[in-house]
Amino acid sequence: MACSPSSSQLMQRYREDLGKWLQNNPELLLRWLYDHGVLSQAEYFNLLEKQPKLNQVVSLLELVSRDKARSERFLQVLCKVQESYCPELQHWLEENYSGCMNPEFSRNQIQAQPGNTKISKKGPLCWLKFKSKTSKKYQLSEKAVPDGGGIQSTNGRRSQVPQLKVLLQSHKRSLLNRTSKIQGNTDDSSSCCHIEIRYTELFITTDDLSQTLSQHEYFSLANRRARIYEHNRYQKIPIKELLSPLPFESQKPHKILISGIAGIGKSVAMQKVLSEWALGVAFRNYVCVMDFTFRELNLIENNISLISLTQSKHAHLEQVLQQLFNHPEEILIVLDGLDEFRHSLDFTSKSDCIKVDQPAHVKDLVCSLLKGTLLGGASIIVTTRPNIIIPPEVFDRNVIILGFEEQQVAAYCLRFFRSQELSKEVFEYIVKNDNLSGLSFIPLYCFIICTALSEFFRGGSQGSFCDSPPKTITEVYRCYLCTIIQHHMRQESLGGDMENPPKLCSPSVLRAMKDVLWQLGKLAYYTLLSNKILFYESDLQDFGFDANKLPTSFLNKIFISIKDQKEVEMFSFFHMTVQEHLAALYCVMAMSPNPADLVVSLNLWCFGIIPQEMINSELISTTVKMLMGNRWENLQMFTRFFMGLLCCRIEGKLEGLVDGLSRDILQLLAEWFKEKVRYEANQKFLNLLHCLRELQQKIVVEEVAPEIDEVNLFKVTLNPVDCSALFYVLQHSNKKLKTLNLGYTNMGIQGLRRLQPLLHRCEILYLRYNSLNKEAAIMESAVLRSPDCQVKSLLMCGNCIGSEGVQSLWEALQFNSTLEELYMDITGITDRGLDNMLPCLLKNSTLRIMTIVGNKLSKAGKCQLIELCQRKPSLKIISSFVDDMGLLQAYLDWVEEIKADPEQMESVKNADALRSILVELEQTDNQTVGEDVQERARELKTQIRQLLQCSLSTDKGGG
Repeated sequence: MACSPSSSQLMQRYREDLGKWLQNNPELLLRWLYDHGVLSQAEYFNLLEKQPKLNQVVSLLELVSRDKARSERFLQVLCKVQESYCPELQHWLEENYSGCMNPEFSRNQIQAQPGNTKISKKGPLCWLKFKSKTSKKYQLSEKAVPDGGGIQSTNGRRSQVPQLKVLLQSHKRSLLNRTSKIQGNTDDSSSCCHIEIRYTELFITTDDLSQTLSQHEYFSLANRRARIYEHNRYQKIPIKELLSPLPFESQKPHKILISGIAGIGKSVAMQKVLSEWALGVAFRNYVCVMDFTFRELNLIENNISLISLTQSKHAHLEQVLQQLFNHPEEILIVLDGLDEFRHSLDFTSKSDCIKVDQPAHVKDLVCSLLKGTLLGGASIIVTTRPNIIIPPEVFDRNVIILGFEEQQVAAYCLRFFRSQELSKEVFEYIVKNDNLSGLSFIPLYCFIICTALSEFFRGGSQGSFCDSPPKTITEVYRCYLCTIIQHHMRQESLGGDMENPPKLCSPSVLRAMKDVLWQLGKLAYYTLLSNKILFYESDLQDFGFDANKLPTSFLNKIFISIKDQKEVEMFSFFHMTVQEHLAALYCVMAMSPNPADLVVSLNLWCFGIIPQEMINSELISTTVKMLMGNRWENLQMFTRFFMGLLCCRIEGKLEGLVDGLSRDILQLLAEWFKEKVRYEANQKFLNLLHCLRELQQKIVVEEVAPEIDEVNLFKVTLNPVDCSALFYVLQHSNKKLKTLNLGYTNMGIQGLRRLQPLLHRCEILYLRYNSLNKEAAIMESAVLRSPDCQVKSLLMCGNCIGSEGVQSLWEALQFNSTLEELYMDITGITDRGLDNMLPCLLKNSTLRIMTIVGNKLSKAGKCQLIELCQRKPSLKIISSFVDDMGLLQAYLDWVEEIKADPEQMESVKNADALRSILVELEQTDNQTVGEDVQERARELKTQIRQLLQCSLSTDKGGG
């Protein structure tokens, strides 16, 4: 559209009036201008940071009025949101700006935003309360009530009285004020950052409530992400579309359960939901959105009605709540933090509430809302940490937050540092370090990492007690803690000359904070053992802890104070991992000099082994009492922190907090690790590897590594961080590995890359069903060509190495003199993959057995295999399932395993493998084989068909 020549002049002439009309809520206009491309991201963020709000408007008007085209687009957007502001502004636009009368830019042309279902044609509600002295000329008629206001429109929404409209305006202002800030940089004076600046899009996908956690929730999630990524089986759901139907759904959901581990962004995501609705850019088909946290609900002791509960949280809606509740289909309720609810939900209870004014126990109110007996038709979002027990029929949709993808980590770094150059430098450091990149997908970890690294990449650590950026998890958290302490020292002017502050975490700094860290650490440890994350004043007093004496600069960084509407105070650690780190610090400080106590403690924490004799140590005796019946898996992160901090104590880095330890203790640790790695497997073995990596003592790992001659991680889902820990330990040994079983670990090509330098030392190498591609075959080819290769048996079954990949293996085998067995069932090989097989394998002198069933070989391809057998009688080739009874039985056992563990069917590769087996079995129907072989083959076909049919039904139901 051609620019109006008067737009810029109009804004210049009425700048003072525009400032007055817009200053109460500039955020809404800024967001709409940004969404419509009038403001760049940098301009948008800079304007949001200006205070007070009048400065935002003044700077905005100055910015856009310089350019005629921008001025015109500014007024066009202002027309779209005019009803969110005062009547004076609306009248001024009608009188002075002709664009408001143009249908192309009329408020009636506002388009639905992504994620909205059918919405009213009007714009967002007016924000400012009507003043009694306002002229009738500026009063909005009922016909002018905008979207969300409840006028009768195409979606059948009722008319809304002016009082309701005004109170909803007040409600939206209240939500915006409450949701606009989230945790920010430690050197920000407000310690907060605007949600529009800091919030980074999350990876949200559908979830299966039947899955259970078998270990620490962080590791379970890392494994879940590994499975999802490798199998590419997920449906991404933008936050704006949480309540919209997915492509395979005909109706939108009304009750949604959002699960995610601590720090993954559940609460901030709910802040974003509230903010997006209040800004009028999403969820616009709801007249009112209300929110409650289960922390608040925990404080309610007497029976209460839903209407009274809502009044206590949203007092400004008191006069119109009954009106709103009469139309529940127009209400969205957000319930955040179900895992923190102190009451159990009983969905079989007969104590259902029906009326909104009916008093009941708060747990019955929640149950009734979720069952739909109370406020039926309302939409409800519930967030929780994993593994809650709720009947699956309660929710229409279950989703899980998986945190950040790599591109979101990069975006978060940019939003954190606000500098392209600095954020790129930090991001590259993160992705090159497996420990850091393995943590960074969790938003709160990402914040902690960025905070820790900021001291180094901003030049703040010159001459500091830490010489280089952190590399291990413990180092990251230690640097984070040190940064918070240093920030506190600056704020409180402790430690002398702040123009020349002491070194980061120098002995003088730690000595000044010793009592606080001891108290926090003791609280952290014993509440960790009892699985407690929320504390009241009485809980703190039990540990002789006075929260009033906690330095204020620690709040929101280490230990958080939460007050509800009634000013009842609760406390929690900033994040569960901060609690685990401080708990480990306390144990390192409290540890007795008796070496035997260290061994007993490690056995307790790592394996749940209770000592046979009473130990004269308060720490150990109390731990034994509290750990009885607890799962050792919950302490995996804690034990890694303990090892890292034990290393700090040995190296004197905790001077000021506790005396150092003699390096003689390293021999004791080496003996303990050597004993354990000989016998442990699976998760326990993996945790030992991570503990060794956190310990960072070469003398220990060099003694331990040669003791490992077999590694069995079968079906232990591995992410790249796990593979790095395995490499870190095994690289310190030149000893031959009898077996490296990585079957079904889902490690993918990234994990294999980290292990490649070790593979030539393995006699038996299991790489079955790991979502590997032709690159893995090329890697293995290099291993087989190595003059140091010791591989005798290689199992590549169930990986998609394809014809190109297998050709590289044939090439390598003509030079290899160790391999005796090669298993390549279901690897996507076609006839083309056999082009160079004959000349290469005829030169090989060691290969005795080769299986190649379940591939896409034609009759001509199988003839080549027959020719190879004839020309090389020493080589047994199994190219059909009916060739070998043992092979048939092995696949029958595998099918039984999948039936017993439905999670395996998450893998698209497994489903493809089953189909390949079925095709192959059907092709052998007419072959002359023994009756017992035929019977097994028929049984295998039947089992596979049932599995695939079941999988298909699940896919249709859950996408």
